[in-house]
Order: sequence, then C-alpha cells, then structure tokens
Amino acid sequence: MKQDVNISIRGVYTAEEESTTTELFTLGSMCKKNGHYYITYQETETTGFEGCVTTMKVEDGRVTVIRRGPTSSHLVLQKGVRNVGRYDMMGGAMEIGVYTNGLETDLHDDGGSLKLRYTMDMNSSFLSENELEISVTKA
Repeated sequence: MKQDVNISIRGVYTAEEESTTTELFTLGSMCKKNGHYYITYQETETTGFEGCVTTMKVEDGRVTVIRRGPTSSHLVLQKGVRNVGRYDMMGGAMEIGVYTNGLETDLHDDGGSLKLRYTMDMNSSFLSENELEISVTKA
C-alpha cells in the first residue's frame, strides 16, 4: 500500500578536506512490496538534482538508490562491499565506485530512518566521503 510521507534528508559530503552539508525536507511516497520498502521523492535545486525523481529500495543489508531525470544514476550500498554504479550527467556516463562503511535501517509501515556512510571513487581515485541521515514519517 502506497502512502504519502514526509522525508527529511541531511547529507554531509567531504572532498579534499572541505565539507558541504545539505538538508532537504520534502513530500514523497513509501510502499512495501515483496518485503522491501520503496521510498520515492522529487529532487530539488537544494540537492543539485532538480527535475529528478529518486527511489530508494531498502532491503535487508542493502539500499539501492535509483535517480531518473536530467541526471540519472544507479547505486547499490551494502556494508563492507564496494559496488560500481553508473552516473549519467550532461550526456556523459561515468562509472562510480561506492564503498559502504555504515548502513543502518529502521523502517516500518509508519516510516522510520536510514543512516548511510560511504565513499565514492572514480577509476579508483577518491572523490568524496558521504553521510546521509534520512527520516520518514507519515504525512
């Protein structure tokens, strides 16, 4: 059953010893299919992905982030595993490595939270260290 939810996302991105913090408060939707939760929301100018729709599939021990729109990506986050994902930006495609060193999920039918810590690299060269805290509540 799909329901409207309030989503709060706080992200801290650190690259070359410089940190940037972004916060997004938005409406979205959450549903449960085949035992997995799906959280979907519209990106805004705040995140730099305006015009995109992001869906997070939350499974046991894994979160898949799919972004569609002017910028698209498909990233899989699993604690202790480096996965290679795809970023399509401005007509060009990049392969991005994602190593997840922290993944906590506490979702239930009324909402919950996610905490993710991961690094990103391109061609094995470090890009950034990232932390996301996501809170979901019934709208």
